[in-house]
This record gives sequence, structure tokens and C-alpha cells, in this order.
Amino acid sequence: MSKKEEQPDRLKQFVSWVDGDREPKDRTLFVMEQRPHREFRPSEEEFERREKDRLRKFFNWYPIAAAVICVALGIILFTTVMNMPGFGQEDNPINNEVAERYLEHSEEETGSENVVTAMIIGYRGFDTLGESCVLFLAVSAVMILLLRDRKNTSEHELQQMEREETAVQGRSDLILKQVAWVLLPFIFLFAIYVLLNGETSPGGGFSGGTILGAGLILFSAAFGPGHTRVLMNQRRYSAVRTFGLLLYAVLYGVYIFIGANGLPNYLTGMILLIDLAVGLVVACTVYGFYALFSRGEI
Repeated sequence: MSKKEEQPDRLKQFVSWVDGDREPKDRTLFVMEQRPHREFRPSEEEFERREKDRLRKFFNWYPIAAAVICVALGIILFTTVMNMPGFGQEDNPINNEVAERYLEHSEEETGSENVVTAMIIGYRGFDTLGESCVLFLAVSAVMILLLRDRKNTSEHELQQMEREETAVQGRSDLILKQVAWVLLPFIFLFAIYVLLNGETSPGGGFSGGTILGAGLILFSAAFGPGHTRVLMNQRRYSAVRTFGLLLYAVLYGVYIFIGANGLPNYLTGMILLIDLAVGLVVACTVYGFYALFSRGEI
């Protein structure tokens, strides 16, 4: 046999050896395969007995573990409270230069007349940005788990969803509709007022966004998801919440860059724009949770 004929045979043997098709010479390495298969699955009675024993042990130890955890947390909290400085003492951490600076220089350094808004959006703006990201990711996670569309829903389920939507619209609550017609303009108007006046009065993005999200929920509950999609469909919803988060990130990045380099801040109204961005994220979060948990779609 020539060398050219031996090479294909060796190549075939190597391929069969890699694929596991070749019969090994030493069968002692495969003794486990020759043993009879054992049935390890217990019977239903045995499985039920084991589950009862496991639950009995769990409930026997659960009150003890809960009591120990509660006592330990109580001791930690009580010790913390006992070691806190007394109210009104001069060396109290609340009476330091940080609070004084917030009260005296917040309008000058952040442009906000409201000290609370100055702290949330200005001094603690990076923390607020993190909270906005948490809200954004929370809705994204719920959408991954609960959102129903043509990619993960069969035609039969889609038709059933359409029939359910038609049935809901056909027996809508007349009283709820009439009340919504009266309340919704005032709710949306109040939400806009709170958003626009957050830098000068109590309010801002979180409270205004919550009011706006509550208005969207009332609109959807009163007039049905079909009419709500005209105002807020899935594509528009995703665009609004993404735009709000990106707007906040860009504006606060510019805000930090200007402050860190001692540059003059000519961007008047930045706190207002940040409040609006936070309000969009919060409103989309509130409405998104309601829509996804109630019907699995936006």
C-alpha cells in the first residue's frame, strides 16, 4: 500500500476517533457503560414523604431563624440609635458646613431657587442619574419577561388578545369614562405644572413624572389599550424613555464638565431640562409597569 493511500485511512481513523465512532481497543475504560441502568427516581409515595419531611424540618426551623434575625437586626438598630449624636448638639453632623453651603449657595451654583431640587439634580445629580438608570433597566427587564409580540406569541394567542381587547372595549365602564374625561385634563395640566416649576417650587421630575404616569394609567383603564396606543404605542414609548435617559446623561455630563473645569455656565435652564428628562423616565416607568403586568404589551 502506498503512502498516499495510507494518509486518507489515517485521516479517517483520526476523524472517527474524534467523533467517538471508533471502537476502542481497551474496553475496561468503559466499564460504567456495561453496567445495568439503575432507576433512581423514587415512587410518588416516597417523593411525597420526602417533601413532607423537608417541609416539616423547614417549618420547625423557620420561626427560630426568623426570631434570631429579627433580634439581631433590632440590636443593630438599637445600638445605632443609641450612638447617634443628640439633637441640638454643636458637634452634630447635621450642623456642619455642607447644609449651610446648600442653603446659601445652591441658587448661585446650580441655578435652582428650590434647595431640594438643587440637591437632587445638582449636588446629588450623579446619584439621581443612577436612580433613573435603575428605573430604565427595571422596565427593560419586565419587558424581556412579560412583553408579548409577534416574535414570541403564536397567531392563536394574538387572535385571542385581539378578541379580549375588543370585548373589553365593548363593555367599558361608562362612569369611569365620564370621570376620566373630567379629571384627565387637570391631571396632565398639573403634571406639566409640577415638571416646569420644580426648580422654583416643590415638585420636579420624580413627582411630576409620577403624576403624568398616573394620568396615562387612568386613560388606558378608561378608554382601553386601543385608544392608548394612539397616544403611546410601543415604538413611541421606547423612544421617549430612551430619549429622557440620554438627555439626562448628556446634560449632567456637560454640567459636571463645566463645574470641574471652572468654566462659566451660560446654559440657563439646564435644571429645568434635567427635570423634564427625569419626568419622562419616571412616567414611562410607572405606565410601563401597569401595561406590562396588566396585559403584557405597551
